[in-house]
Amino acid sequence: MVVLTTFSAPSELVRHKERDTVVNIDGTGYGNGTLFITETIVAWQNVEGKGFSLNYPKISLHALSRDTSAFPQECLYLMVEGKLPEEVDPSERQDSEEEEEEDESQVITEVRFVPSDKSSLQTMFSSMSDCQALHPDEQDTDSEAEAEEGMVYYDVDEGYDNLTLQGQATLQHLENLLISGQGDGQPSGEVPNGTNVPSEQFEDADEMDQ
Repeated sequence: MVVLTTFSAPSELVRHKERDTVVNIDGTGYGNGTLFITETIVAWQNVEGKGFSLNYPKISLHALSRDTSAFPQECLYLMVEGKLPEEVDPSERQDSEEEEEEDESQVITEVRFVPSDKSSLQTMFSSMSDCQALHPDEQDTDSEAEAEEGMVYYDVDEGYDNLTLQGQATLQHLENLLISGQGDGQPSGEVPNGTNVPSEQFEDADEMDQ
């Protein structure tokens, strides 16, 4: 069982607040409460003031789930890296901590927020998307920066005639993108890190607006 801790409800940088929202973590329900989507964290708190919070860098995926064959109710679905704090028997605490250190990087926690007002789902999703965009993946950013540093586009002087073959290919690629009006994107039903998500189960904002 996930440990629910007492904390003060977020009051700053709140993008969306949804009352009467049931939370389900890895198939276990934890009752009704209030969901807070802020620019810094996602938090859920029950009527007793207990709950949990999630940091955006740990949220690897968020989506709307409308497939009731996968889950009985429409919800905002989150895939979280690692485990949420759980109750541990004191006699097993040391072994549990060692196992968590070894397996943390491989564990995924599924969190579902089910509002009583299903018409709020789109707003919840949009707010999550806006806040998640404020926390880009540092590893992806570092990798892109390193890749750019390693690229040599000019031999000596600037100018198209002095571009290396790699520079000319990159310039041609950018020109093709501008002409076609398209950029790099991801296929429908596929998310970062190679995780396949059934298109019929999750809908993104674009699909919702159609």
